[in-house]
Amino acid sequence: MLGGEFGPGVQKALSFLVEYGEAFDAQRLVRVDSAHILPDPVYMLQELIEGVDAVGTLSTIHSLSPLAARWVKELGLREDSAGPVIQDTVKAVELYKGLGCFMTLSCAPYVMGNLMKKDNVFSWAGSSGIIINNSLFGARGNRDSGIAMTCSAITGRTPEIGRIRKEERYAEVVVRFQKMDTAGLSEAELGAIGYHIGELAETRNVVVDGLPPSIPFEKLKYLLSPMPVSGAVSLCHLAGITPEAPTLEATLGNRKPEMELTLSPFELRDAASKLCHYTSPEVEVVVLGCPHLTMREVREISMLLDGKRVADGVRLVLATNEGVLQLCRRMGYADTIEKAGGLIITDSCIAVFPFAHMKEPVSRVATNSARCAHYLLRGGVGEVAGGKVMDTYYGSTGQCIDAALTGTWEER
Repeated sequence: MLGGEFGPGVQKALSFLVEYGEAFDAQRLVRVDSAHILPDPVYMLQELIEGVDAVGTLSTIHSLSPLAARWVKELGLREDSAGPVIQDTVKAVELYKGLGCFMTLSCAPYVMGNLMKKDNVFSWAGSSGIIINNSLFGARGNRDSGIAMTCSAITGRTPEIGRIRKEERYAEVVVRFQKMDTAGLSEAELGAIGYHIGELAETRNVVVDGLPPSIPFEKLKYLLSPMPVSGAVSLCHLAGITPEAPTLEATLGNRKPEMELTLSPFELRDAASKLCHYTSPEVEVVVLGCPHLTMREVREISMLLDGKRVADGVRLVLATNEGVLQLCRRMGYADTIEKAGGLIITDSCIAVFPFAHMKEPVSRVATNSARCAHYLLRGGVGEVAGGKVMDTYYGSTGQCIDAALTGTWEER
């Protein structure tokens, strides 16, 4: 490939990966089983795809800003807000599509066929997907840059560095629970716990001991996804649950942990309080779906809304992917939600929701996602989010739906 026999695009992509690996003392390149590409315009994209007919591995495309999706009017966004960055993103998506990248346009492509198994190697966009792959599926990957993901998709290769190497996957932080019914924790409580862990663990690998093996995937999604935003955790073993954690001891590799944390109801309350900050109980928007909602979550929300109506002056926005939405339409869940006044959107990341670009100003938003709450309190992610800091209400799905129905937030 480096000799140019597969074309100039592949040659340039592989040259980048070689230099990337050398910067981290990689000994070799390894085969990539999956790529998931950030659809931002990539520097040198046209050059990297020169002579390339198709990507070299299974590849999907990450979610977009709502300004780049098809929901601008329905969301009440100003239609003239899509600037050059958004326009270039749309062009990039079409280029990737032409190379055979599947247009999942989701932060959760694992529910649409880009699913990892133990020891698969991946190069993915989206820190929530990265930690879920590393932790729940036992796959191996790093928090790569946008251009690295694109080069890995084109070549089917990536440097063997970081969490791809077995010796880089042992736990360094042990987390235990005290006086806490872990089986009864809501997704919001688990999200607050994950947020707290990430803040303290920073870049270290984590193992959590004491969760029941029967805990559903959706709750684990909310536990893991905040860790890379409050800190930079990309691997969290769950003792007795995840593939590399048959026991606590196995995750440590006969090493002493650098840090041991004990979580009680006090730490849980403290962590949740950091995600909830508002000046008025009157809610204007409720957003659910960070990471994107699964079909079970959509069903739960439809049951909570059945026969009811979202309060006047309140917007209820649910984010998922096209595959889940179509299945939920077939099941009737989407119709129930829409009859109640909710809006289900696809293709979009609500972490970069451009509240600054709303036709009617909005400043008070409720969510069940610690990851989303983190961004709401900081003006979103990146330039396209607009940088508007929101009054943020953080609680369970039930609390959020009650707020959508009444227009008022009630602490529990």
